[in-house]
Amino acid sequence: MRDLKVIAIQDILEIYGVSMYSKRPPTLRISGKDLNQASVVYINDLPSPEFIVLSGTTLLAQIPDGQESSIVRSIKVMSTSPSLSRRSVLHFEIGRTFKTLNGLERLVQSFCKILLQTPGSDKFDPVGGGLLAMVGRNIDRGLSSGLEAEVMSSIRRTKEYIQRKQARNPRIPPDERLLQAEPEGVGYDPSNTSLGVRILIAAVSGQAAVANITL
Repeated sequence: MRDLKVIAIQDILEIYGVSMYSKRPPTLRISGKDLNQASVVYINDLPSPEFIVLSGTTLLAQIPDGQESSIVRSIKVMSTSPSLSRRSVLHFEIGRTFKTLNGLERLVQSFCKILLQTPGSDKFDPVGGGLLAMVGRNIDRGLSSGLEAEVMSSIRRTKEYIQRKQARNPRIPPDERLLQAEPEGVGYDPSNTSLGVRILIAAVSGQAAVANITL
């Protein structure tokens, strides 16, 4: 039985430089690597309404409406060809077409599902990391360190559960078998009450991906 794909993985392409190209419409010239694979350009975390790829190293991107007079603080160029590298980001979505998945993508999706799952909410997988249960909680500024420790515990609990479960099934291929899951960063931002988690998920095959989750 194969899982349905409910995650999307994209690469953040490398950017070398940014300069103003024109003022009407306000457009940036962006130089970088493999920009011919770009699928969307984010400027100040907003999608550019229009961009044109000139070459593998250069593209032009229009500044989003309402940002013309703002300082450009962040630019991200996302690719259409995920490489499951340390520059990849992950988000959940239901696509227009159903697709099964296997390999590292399946491992990452399974890990994130169980990590977010509230214990006891799924009768087939009663164990869960409980990360989703943190949404909506009131967190005092002084308790942020305790929150980070709780996230670390959730990641460790999820990792140990998956490894125990997979140990009972020798037919799981190496690229779907969990070797390690390590938090690369946990941060709580009290200004917008958001919790960010970066987790390095490695398979026995040697492949690895980083899951970025924001709650």
